[in-house]
Amino acid sequence: MKKIIILSAVAVSLVIIWSGYSFLFADKEDAGGKAGATGKNKELDRTYTLKRGDLVIGLIQSGSVNAKKKHKLSLQANFRTKLVWVIDENVKVKKGDVLAKFETDELKEKIADLKISYETLGKELMVAQETEKIQLSSNKAEINIAEDRLVQAEDARKKYLKFERSKKRDGLDLTIRQADAAYNNAVDDYNKERQKIAREGNSDKDKELKNQLQLMALQNKINSTKNSLDNAETAMKLFKRYDHPSRMTKLNNDCDNCDLNLRKVKISTASKMIQKKKQIDNYILRIKKVKTRMDKYISYVDMMQLVAPVDGVVIYGNPDRRRGNVDIKLGMDIWKRLILMTIPEMENLIVEFDLPEQYRSKVKKGDKVIITPDSLATLKLSGKINKIATLPVNIIFWDRASPKIYKSSIVLDKQDKRLVSGMSVQLEIVTRVIKNTLFVPVEAIFEKNDNFFVYQSKSGTPKEVEVKIGESTDNYVRILDGLEEGDTVFLYRPYQKKGGM
Repeated sequence: MKKIIILSAVAVSLVIIWSGYSFLFADKEDAGGKAGATGKNKELDRTYTLKRGDLVIGLIQSGSVNAKKKHKLSLQANFRTKLVWVIDENVKVKKGDVLAKFETDELKEKIADLKISYETLGKELMVAQETEKIQLSSNKAEINIAEDRLVQAEDARKKYLKFERSKKRDGLDLTIRQADAAYNNAVDDYNKERQKIAREGNSDKDKELKNQLQLMALQNKINSTKNSLDNAETAMKLFKRYDHPSRMTKLNNDCDNCDLNLRKVKISTASKMIQKKKQIDNYILRIKKVKTRMDKYISYVDMMQLVAPVDGVVIYGNPDRRRGNVDIKLGMDIWKRLILMTIPEMENLIVEFDLPEQYRSKVKKGDKVIITPDSLATLKLSGKINKIATLPVNIIFWDRASPKIYKSSIVLDKQDKRLVSGMSVQLEIVTRVIKNTLFVPVEAIFEKNDNFFVYQSKSGTPKEVEVKIGESTDNYVRILDGLEEGDTVFLYRPYQKKGGM
């Protein structure tokens, strides 16, 4: 039959050495530890006497010390440049020490060009503002001229309606009245003369001829005055039908045209002012942009070197990045947010580890942990788990078939100056403590026909005794039934030792 290593409660290395447990629970009696010591004291006969004690269940993981707060230093200026000087890695620095310097020639050239552009645009803005003043005066003059023309046109219309039209109409009326009076007088003269001739009679031919000539003259006068009256009435009709409407149309058109011209001038001048204002606003905007860029580049000058924000040790790159860190060397291209170096705060260290997915149900926040640095095997530090990630991730982030882990961290109960960031450590996580129970070293348990047994010592003679086992660690197995406190078991197959001798 072969010896087996019991892994009934956990599937990986489950080790909690009793010295670690004593470190965490120094104020409690450790029966298991004493039993283990008894087993060592009996190394010559390789037997173990059962005693009740506390069995510590846990698991071992690997982790690394990390600073809870790390100052990751990078160029903050949004400007591509080159590294011209850098401090050596792993050097202790003080707060305010210069850690790296960057090339500034191109930056200073840009600042100089922007200053020239800023001054040039300022002068162009002054010219534009003066041009705006000139345009404003010119606009006022154009508007005044257009307004004067409109006033003149309206005055001409008012003058015609108030004076010229009445005068013309009154003159025509007077002409008609005069022509009518002359016509009536001529008719009266004719009638009077004819009546006179009729009373006197025609005594001789000479007088008759003279009377006829007189009547003809009066008749001609009647015809002449009648023509004058007709002409005067025709002139009045022409004035009312043609001259007056035509003149009013012209005067109204003149007023409308002058009013339209005034509105056009106002629109034109307003448009010119808008263009000038837009030109000035454009200059102001350009000046503001150039000023902003210039101030930004000027602010970059003070960023062209990295300064230590705290005391500490310089580490190149980003220690939290597993891959892809750049090779820090002089002349390399530098851009914003490229992490060049990190200064961890050593006064507040934590331990980070990857908890395998299969153990997530066995570990919880608050579990006690013993931390042992690989380089300081005698140093035992205590702590407790303070963070376990909510979701698991692949241990190889780009390989979805790789095992999954929970990112976890441990806080130390007490800081130790011997710890430094980046140090590898072994973690003994205490997941459970079974109080006042029986347990034996794993070397005492054997298997046969799917049953477990031990070789119990009866007065020094080995006897196979079937046992029922429970939880186990890499060192001890809990005994649920089959043995009592004080029983002694062999830690080997007795007949093998005898045969070997």
